[in-house]
Amino acid sequence: MRDVMAEVYKSLDANNRRLPMMGARTLIDMLMVDKVGDIGTFTEKLKKLEGLGVISSRNLEVLAVALDVGNAAAHRGHAPKDDEVNAVMDIVENLLHAVYVLPKMAEDLKRTTPPRPSRKQIP
Repeated sequence: MRDVMAEVYKSLDANNRRLPMMGARTLIDMLMVDKVGDIGTFTEKLKKLEGLGVISSRNLEVLAVALDVGNAAAHRGHAPKDDEVNAVMDIVENLLHAVYVLPKMAEDLKRTTPPRPSRKQIP
């Protein structure tokens, strides 16, 4: 995924709009396959992610929109506006951060945070 993300950023740096959206779509699909397997359509994978608690029902809706922008770029020649490209990238970056980065950070914090002292019982 890092390599695909690097290619998406390079494409953004070159002022492309369609290719980064196709790459964003690919990144979402790669995450879904990693978490639930290659089980069918994007919709089926999103529903499985939701069922496993990886994403919320609101996240499902947001990701479906981002996927559709990638679909439109790939299949309908859609060239989204800069603010739309930025929105899709925010969605993808947030997803990757929430699924891969934050759980590791929380585990590290949990491991290094001293436990709360036990309260003494009052007789």
